[in-house]
Amino acid sequence: MPSGPEPPVTLDPTAGLIVAMSDPDADAHILADVFPSDPGSEWRFTGLHPKFRLDVQHASPLYFYLHFSNLDEMMRARGPVTFAIAIDGKRLQAPTFKVSGDLEYRWPVADGWVPNRGSVEISIDISPPWIPPDGTPRGTFLNAIGFEER
Repeated sequence: MPSGPEPPVTLDPTAGLIVAMSDPDADAHILADVFPSDPGSEWRFTGLHPKFRLDVQHASPLYFYLHFSNLDEMMRARGPVTFAIAIDGKRLQAPTFKVSGDLEYRWPVADGWVPNRGSVEISIDISPPWIPPDGTPRGTFLNAIGFEER
């Protein structure tokens, strides 16, 4: 194996359905409230109201997909965390996560919520906040967000 860092992982780049925080163009999909990180970093902290834009090329039956980490430190400080998820302003779901660790979440998206072609906005309202020692409220530690085909 060659030495050096692992290459960034891009999940299904041809579909345009998922943005991984390690994608070279991840910043182009972030509209608000995601903290900067080193290029190629697989994880990024969010604020309490992160927003994303995905350019979808086709819409088949889809799942909303979220890969994040509830760090032990976050769970000890704030307890369970709720993500109120919206797709183009339509409320999808508001799951509460009561465990720490590396987590994936999937939920079926109603037919017609994602256009066959075009931009889709995903927003999440996260509560309660995690307040780290620097005092800046944080929402979650994000790896990837978007859609998967059902």
